[in-house]
Amino acid sequence: MSEVARQSFFNGETPHIASGIAYTVVFSFLTVITGTISIWSHQWWFLCSWGIGLLLEVVGYSGRIWYTLNDTSRSAYVMELVCITVAPCFLMAGIYNIFAQLVLVYGTQYSYLKPKLYSTIFIICDVLSIFIQGAGGGISSGSRVNSVSTGSNVMIVGLAFQVATMSVFQLLWYSFIVKIIKEKKQFGDSNFNPNFSHVRLRKYLNCFFVAISVSVLLIYVRSIYRLIETAEGWSSKIATKEIYFDILEGLMISLAGLIMCIFSPGFVYGRDAHLKLNNEKAGADGSESYSHPLDDKDLYNERLTI
Repeated sequence: MSEVARQSFFNGETPHIASGIAYTVVFSFLTVITGTISIWSHQWWFLCSWGIGLLLEVVGYSGRIWYTLNDTSRSAYVMELVCITVAPCFLMAGIYNIFAQLVLVYGTQYSYLKPKLYSTIFIICDVLSIFIQGAGGGISSGSRVNSVSTGSNVMIVGLAFQVATMSVFQLLWYSFIVKIIKEKKQFGDSNFNPNFSHVRLRKYLNCFFVAISVSVLLIYVRSIYRLIETAEGWSSKIATKEIYFDILEGLMISLAGLIMCIFSPGFVYGRDAHLKLNNEKAGADGSESYSHPLDDKDLYNERLTI
């Protein structure tokens, strides 16, 4: 198992414990801060998605430390591989939901999809990606060479699916931003959803768009790196040099976490921003109500907790 694990992830090069400790501390800090802000501001969906994602990073890098100290441990190898691989999927789930919220704040006429569809489609894709990558990581932990090869192929599918999903998301996201900018230049705030004008007046909202864009780009770069790493094989240069992992994996995700910690939805929207919501359309006829697709209690049917 030792040789399989080392060849599968480090190809005989044991990672330095210092980087593992550093990232464990960083992600632990981000987990606590994000959780505290989300609870304070009642951002429950962001708490669940980013809380779980950052906690998985903590567990993953703890596994990396464990593996550094004991490179014969299969549990340490699986703990690191699976947790660090799937964690960004949970982070993106939180961002997908934020996009749906912003569509409501400005108006569905500026978006190709309704808010419910953003949450439903992209989060379902996220869940599929999590299962595929997790399964691939589990298979790769097997003691046979065939298991490593099969697991890697499964992970490639999961990572490619994640990259494809994020690519589509970014096309929709930037299209939405362009429409908002054009509308604001021509007509100001007059045609935006009047039910959420007080949210649009908050000073950090414009910065929020930049924060989300940069965070998504960082996670996107990380996902492309992991896809290339897995596709080229665990003995390739990009897979065996720890510096690539530290920068393109650890640094990318920690920066994304820091940005979204500073520009947390709770800070941007304000605490207890329970906004009355009658329909999905900006100033529409009230014929449709919005309910979160993953909330059985229809929390969003009467209001939007942003």
